[in-house]
Amino acid sequence: MIQSVPFASIIAMTVNAVIVTLIPITAFIYLNKKVKCNQNCVLIGAGTFIVFALILESLLHQIVFHFFGGALTGNTWFYALYGGLAAGLFEETGRYISMKLFMKKSLTKQNSLMFGIGHGGAEAILIAAMSAFSNIVMSVMINAGQVDKLLALAGEGEKEIAIQQLSALSETPPHEFLLSTAERLFAFVLQICLSYIVYRAVRYKKPLFWVLAVVIHFAVDASVTVLVKKIPIYCIEIILAVETVCLALTVYKAYKAEIEEVNTAAGETI
Repeated sequence: MIQSVPFASIIAMTVNAVIVTLIPITAFIYLNKKVKCNQNCVLIGAGTFIVFALILESLLHQIVFHFFGGALTGNTWFYALYGGLAAGLFEETGRYISMKLFMKKSLTKQNSLMFGIGHGGAEAILIAAMSAFSNIVMSVMINAGQVDKLLALAGEGEKEIAIQQLSALSETPPHEFLLSTAERLFAFVLQICLSYIVYRAVRYKKPLFWVLAVVIHFAVDASVTVLVKKIPIYCIEIILAVETVCLALTVYKAYKAEIEEVNTAAGETI
């Protein structure tokens, strides 16, 4: 029997959905006021995520899971290696191609951050926020005694999975929904950092930066997949926080150094 979802959990889901939605919007407004940049780069970044992650990568997953689903899902290490590598290759290659094709006249360090806001923002809103809003709707329906309607929508073949998902809404502690907000913030910052790294690969014709971006993306995704079954969720969030802060500081230093190099070159020209 599926229990009712605590009101505190629904509040936490709502807070999560609102904050996750506001993160990219706030970042866009701030960056747009702070530096001179091309707003269209946000759309290029968002489009890149949709095409390469939501469409192309999803198609690969469907094919791979059709043939090797049991072998992957039954082995945490194989699943982590495959998932991390697929995400890294598709998203970072997507960034590289989009910047090279669609940002020829606007490929600047500022616009790489705007691209990252679009890429990370699309991920935050289309996956995290939409999932949170969906959970809110299902929670309200559970509490209104409409579980049968939800199970009917799933169909007979997916009924057991649907029961597990609905049960998770009532069994998950409220604070874990809020922890997912922190995780989304870290992921958003990570997407901006990776966008800057790939920008360096395109702008200065150094493919090793693309390789670095793939490796970082792979390492983060794969490690989370492995650790989520071994340590408490709050420990994972702490690890993600440390990784994100270290990467963000490194990227910030590189960003500032690039500005100084440009200013120095301009001064010498004058």
